Amino acid sequence: MKNIGTKMLETDRLILRRFKEEDAEEIYNGFINQEGFLYYANKEKRTLKEEKDSLIGIDEKYNQKHCYNWLITLKKTDAIIGRIFLVVEEFNECVESNYAIDERYSNNGYMTEALKEVIRFCFEEVEVNRFQSCCVIENNASKRVMQKCNMNEEGILRKYIKLRDGYHDMYMFSIVKE
Repeated sequence: MKNIGTKMLETDRLILRRFKEEDAEEIYNGFINQEGFLYYANKEKRTLKEEKDSLIGIDEKYNQKHCYNWLITLKKTDAIIGRIFLVVEEFNECVESNYAIDERYSNNGYMTEALKEVIRFCFEEVEVNRFQSCCVIENNASKRVMQKCNMNEEGILRKYIKLRDGYHDMYMFSIVKE
């Protein structure tokens, strides 16, 4: 596995790029405070100041070569429509993706397009052995994204995550090098 850090990725319709401090207001007005994101990310609403504070020093985080954290933007307009970040398990050469999309841009195939590019990047450039993702069983949209990315459903993680309304089962999906 070669940790090379977050680099810009491009698809037909999207640019996946690093966060910048000046992105705070657009993120705040977009997905970060939408009910679906807050529920599945198990977070509370943020103020604009909290969002700005969260991006202070973001460049320092990107200096860590095991940091993979992208904003998803539309190529034509530069509008921020979502994010993808990876949790790295170096010993096993495995990454786990977490992603979110602005509800105003869902059902257009953007997340599938972005995740496919991140999967390609992980296997071809980072040289991972395994790429995995989970989603709450009730999150059918996220399950469809993983299926469209040719990830295999491995099973159900019972009562794996605690959200506001209690524990939930999660689907585990993966794709491996071979």
